[in-house]
Amino acid sequence: SLDKHHIQLDHNIDLIKQIYPDRPPVPGHQVFEHDIRFAVQNRVQKIEAVREAMPPKVDYHLISTLDDIAWLLNLRSSDVPFNPVFIAYIVIGRNLSYLFIDPRKVPDALARKLASEGISIYPYDEVKTFLSKLPAGETILIDKHKTSIGLYSCIPSEKIAYGNTIPIRLKAIKSDQEVSHIRQAMRKDGVALTRLYRWLEDRLKTGSVTEAEVANQLAEFRSQQEDYFGESFGAIVGYKGNGAIVHYNPHPDSCASIWNEGILLLDSGGQYADGTTDITRTTALGEPTSVQKRDFTLVLKGCIALTNIQFPEGTKGIQLDTLARQYLWQHGLNYGHGTGHGVGYFLNVHEGPQGLASSISRGKTALEPGMVTSNEPGFYKAGEYGIRTENLILTEVAEENEFGRFLKFSTLTHFPIDATLIDKDLLTDVERQWLNNYHQEVFDQLSPVLMPEEV
Repeated sequence: SLDKHHIQLDHNIDLIKQIYPDRPPVPGHQVFEHDIRFAVQNRVQKIEAVREAMPPKVDYHLISTLDDIAWLLNLRSSDVPFNPVFIAYIVIGRNLSYLFIDPRKVPDALARKLASEGISIYPYDEVKTFLSKLPAGETILIDKHKTSIGLYSCIPSEKIAYGNTIPIRLKAIKSDQEVSHIRQAMRKDGVALTRLYRWLEDRLKTGSVTEAEVANQLAEFRSQQEDYFGESFGAIVGYKGNGAIVHYNPHPDSCASIWNEGILLLDSGGQYADGTTDITRTTALGEPTSVQKRDFTLVLKGCIALTNIQFPEGTKGIQLDTLARQYLWQHGLNYGHGTGHGVGYFLNVHEGPQGLASSISRGKTALEPGMVTSNEPGFYKAGEYGIRTENLILTEVAEENEFGRFLKFSTLTHFPIDATLIDKDLLTDVERQWLNNYHQEVFDQLSPVLMPEEV
């Protein structure tokens, strides 16, 4: 039956080639090293950690997820928009590693350095030949959720061992040094956003500005920060009803013009050598209604509740997701997306394995110290406005006692929350204190790196 299965897979691949004969070529951007002062751990150490995690009877580990390859090798590129990764495969052996990539993408000096570290470079398309000719009696670990049919069909079934892609968890747990760098990236992002909102306020005093112009201007302010590489995704700039479209992206030819009225939702992020950012702020450009203030405050209360929770080690994202929704639920309201996703380190802005979500598939992973996750409850009224408040949060150890180890979150994002949208009567004393403390921390972090007139 396995032979029949392979025949069917081959047939499916042939059909795909017939349907998509003009598949675009593999991008040819150059690969470069992620500076060790930011990467912290060298690739030899990372590869050795993968080998140590490989099951004893496994000889090789196939890794096909681009962000895991980039993290493992401390290499970056521009093959995928907004994500600093490159098209490649890697097979980790017990003694040597095999990188399958277009050799023209790797500078000669870097290729020699990789070779000296036990990493051999082969043409990208040779990975299938390699997999089909594994030595007799040897096995390769593959992740069936991360491996394409094309690669899977090349490997003799008796040589396959199933498991998770090992670097996924390793890269999700940031070291203390990486967290320190991330905090610096957050400060830079806060500076760029401060300048963006000041620019927006000035422009709206005399006229309007389009959603696309806001996105472009924010990218410009971010580009003025040290070690900036690009945006981490296309900015969601949603004015009034467009803010209710969760993954809205403004097009210069058709986007809305923003005026000094209504509500603006801005969800954006930057790629810096010292971290990846993702932040959403909802801003009142005119006098908000009592209903808008209520909705905004219910979302904020959920964000604070999740931030302030202390929980036992082993708690999964699906168990925490409810905390951010509870106040909306009490008013018969909800939102249709997850509350949070993992965030990479100068890598993909959406990164596994953890997530704060009501679905088992995204929320089944336990939170661990060092994980960086978004906290972004929201509310959307179709055709009228969207509300989302998003900070990035770090999982840390809170305490350890006879009941075990307990964890907590600390907030990494540094930027104010619009107080004009808050119904203060709906806040508890604890929530008021959190908000005041947060704004004081934002001021303490940003004021030393802003110009005096920007504070």
